[in-house]
Amino acid sequence: MFKQIFDSVRTEISGKKAKDTAAQIARFHRIEVSPHYREAAEWCHNQFRDYSLSTELTQYTADGKTMYWSFLLPEEWSIQSATLKIGGELWAEFCENNMSVIQRSCPVHAEAEIITIETIGEEPFNNVKGKIVYSPLPLEKVWSTVFYHGALGIILSGTRRVMMRAGVDICDALYYYSFKVEEGSGFVITPRKGEILKKMLREKPMKAEMVIESRLYPGHLDVVEAFIPGETEEEVLVVAHLCHPQPSANDNASGCAVLMETARTLQVLISKKRLPPPKRGIRFLLAPEMVGTVTYLASHQEKIPAIIAGINLEMVGRRKTFYKSPLLVERTPDALPSFVNDLAELILEEVNPSAGTLSARYGDTLLSGRSDHLVLSDPTVGIPSPMLFHRPDILYHSSLDTPGTLDPAEMERAGQFTATYLYFIACAGEKEAAWLAGKMCEKAKERIVKKVKEAKGLNRKMKEEYSLFELLDYMEERELLSLRSVKKLANITTDNLEKELKKFVKVQKENIPTKKIQKKKECTWIPRRLYRGPISMRKTLLELPYKEKRDYEKAIDKYKEFKFVGDVALFWADGKRTVTQIDELTRYEMGTSSLEFLMWYFGFLHTHGLILLKK
Repeated sequence: MFKQIFDSVRTEISGKKAKDTAAQIARFHRIEVSPHYREAAEWCHNQFRDYSLSTELTQYTADGKTMYWSFLLPEEWSIQSATLKIGGELWAEFCENNMSVIQRSCPVHAEAEIITIETIGEEPFNNVKGKIVYSPLPLEKVWSTVFYHGALGIILSGTRRVMMRAGVDICDALYYYSFKVEEGSGFVITPRKGEILKKMLREKPMKAEMVIESRLYPGHLDVVEAFIPGETEEEVLVVAHLCHPQPSANDNASGCAVLMETARTLQVLISKKRLPPPKRGIRFLLAPEMVGTVTYLASHQEKIPAIIAGINLEMVGRRKTFYKSPLLVERTPDALPSFVNDLAELILEEVNPSAGTLSARYGDTLLSGRSDHLVLSDPTVGIPSPMLFHRPDILYHSSLDTPGTLDPAEMERAGQFTATYLYFIACAGEKEAAWLAGKMCEKAKERIVKKVKEAKGLNRKMKEEYSLFELLDYMEERELLSLRSVKKLANITTDNLEKELKKFVKVQKENIPTKKIQKKKECTWIPRRLYRGPISMRKTLLELPYKEKRDYEKAIDKYKEFKFVGDVALFWADGKRTVTQIDELTRYEMGTSSLEFLMWYFGFLHTHGLILLKK
């Protein structure tokens, strides 16, 4: 079904061009809401013009006051220079490496004694007033406490712990940190230099001199869009985040470059009549991660109903032979059932033989991180959008994420997938919808069989929390809703396929006990959402008194194993379900949840005016 599309795309799309575009984007220091980001946006806007695409570069108010849904845009930030000297010697300089500064640092000119902080808690911070703090801990562990207690600045050498990476793995890398909530000033040094500094400080007291020339002021957030018109008002959307510090090649110059190469390819194929004009328009969006997509959608809410599907491109170019980072597709949430998940998997299966060594596996986990697909696929927005991405990535958010680590062949494969996905949806009619519905029924059966097998292998404790019978009821409902979603493509009937699927589930249930699991605790609170899209905590955390902020941080640490449960649970909050029902649905979807955590989480959101709780 995809062969004609894919064959046409393959004749035009170029991984080399995509990598060259990524290398150009990686030249820019792309911190959101900054003139440095704007330079990259203007470059991309001009490239779309060169591709003969209709394109716009739009600015939105970012002044630290203006809200877009629940997102408060920060003031614009610019930096001219920054240096860090320790013991009179130069240790870091912004012009040499843009990641040597904690992004969005406030201006500072300070010379003071360095004090080391290696543990969290209040006591270690009692003596930091008027000093410069060195810490090997990640910024989020120390930032609020450091500046509350009067430190002049901070020096970090820590790394965010991600899968397959520890500080010793790439000890000569600088890691990306930014002041997104607190105001402060600081520098980043490598883990290796951090060990040297720690040893020096044990031997004798040392002073550091920090100089940062920067400004925060009312400004703008920039969004670039390009458009291939269709015959109807309906659209398909592809988004990639343009932000992050120089070079950030895979994250996410690669996603932006593949998006742009996909746009160029489809424009050429359509203009040269090698592909017919699409029935639905195709919109290409480059914006700061999450906040840019929220800002765009909040400013164009009238467009949302016409966008029937989307996709997010996030880190799609890593050379995986060395970095062991496969290309994945992440599903949309179960709270927004859609045909796009099976379509994405089918395209990967179709593309793979022709692409040679496409090392892609289909990821059926919901969330591996917060990115733009989380905005689009939120049920209050309703644009079902999977994410194409590489993970795990040992070079994630580090200065070693350079264009040299990108693979043009991998980027070409990502482009083939993206162009085929977009154009298929843009052109799909009754024939394509009927074919896809049949394939979806087959995929649904495969998932159900797999889930039954997995559930039978659960240990005793987990079986006490699960009713396989009820889980199959849940899966049946979700699969039926997904199947019906193909009607967005064309007005076809799915009645016979629905009957077939129900019969299949009934057979699976025949040897399964029907007993219900006794719930240990009930919470009858009903959360009702007040904002569209994911909830941003930035404004709330900025306004929280210090003690309450510390209580929040401690709670987040306490419930860290449920890092993404809150986002998923929020998807299920429809103003009718109780917290207990939301907990059950989240557990079915993710395999884990916590009623205790959800009661704290929804209670916190209610207290701070982000949702309403009916108790």
